[in-house]
This record gives sequence, C-alpha cells and structure tokens, in this order.
Amino acid sequence: MIGLTKIGHVLLRVADLERSKAFYRDVLGFKIAEQDPEHGRDVFMTLGEDFHTIDLVQHQHPDSAERPTNTQIGLVHIAFQVGNYEALKDAYATLLKHGVTIDRAIDHVSQRSLYFADPDGNRLEIYYERPGSLQLFGDGSRGDRDYQLAVNGPGEPLPGWLSEPWPVAN
Repeated sequence: MIGLTKIGHVLLRVADLERSKAFYRDVLGFKIAEQDPEHGRDVFMTLGEDFHTIDLVQHQHPDSAERPTNTQIGLVHIAFQVGNYEALKDAYATLLKHGVTIDRAIDHVSQRSLYFADPDGNRLEIYYERPGSLQLFGDGSRGDRDYQLAVNGPGEPLPGWLSEPWPVAN
C-alpha cells in the first residue's frame, strides 16, 4: 500500500483562462495562490492552507477542443465539501446569484449535494456530509438510497429542504 493521505490538487485545462479564473474565484471562493506568466500562465488556486487546490491551464486550441460529455470515460465531477448545512444553503444561493444553473440536488443519506457545471461544462458538486456518515454504512455498502431534492431557478425562492434542519436525529 502506498499510504496516500488526500487528493493534492486538480489540474484543469480550460477554454478561457480569465473566465474560468473569475468563476472559481468569484463564485466558488477560491483564492489565487500564484499566476506566473513565466510558468505557462497557469493559475494556481487554493481553498485555504495548501498552496494549490486547483490549477487552471489555458487550452492552446479551445475552439476545436472537445467539451466534457456524460458519455465519455474519465472524470465525472469534482466535489467540494462545505463545513456545515448552512454553508450548503449559502452555496445554493450564491450559485443562483451568479447565474449558475443547478442541474440537480440529491440527498445521498450520508450527504446532501448540489450538481452544476463550470463555464467549460466540467461537472462540479458541492456537498455537506453529515457527522458520523461512515457509521451509517457499517457493512461497507451504502445501498441505493438517493433521493432527488427540488431545484429552483434564479429569482425563485430557495427550495424548502434547504431551510429544514438536517440531518434529522433518529
């Protein structure tokens, strides 16, 4: 066994470096750790303690590049965890405020998740994981207990499930 401790960072090739930098900074709250013209114009962005969480690299031929699809083999989405349920509600409101379409919201029993896309169509998830979630599935099998949650659009009130206390004590 290698002994990995966490995912270090994601390297993301983008069609428009400035547009993606603005999205990850202004919508998702990343901070720019470094943008070095001598280092290929890459943008190294962080969510906190580590030097970089996501690196943005300008695609050399974005007009002819293939975009992500639901049918390709490879990465399905990148997930970002928030620290409490109120932060998930804030994330939902922030996404709508910035005109980001929330494609779906799911109650996975162990967590509640929002799914959406970045400007290049890369699938993203923001989720809150309930405390003790590992113990919910002691046999190692989560089972198929996902529940679709209502999704509202810009200008509409937030869905009611965001105002409910969650998780509910059993």
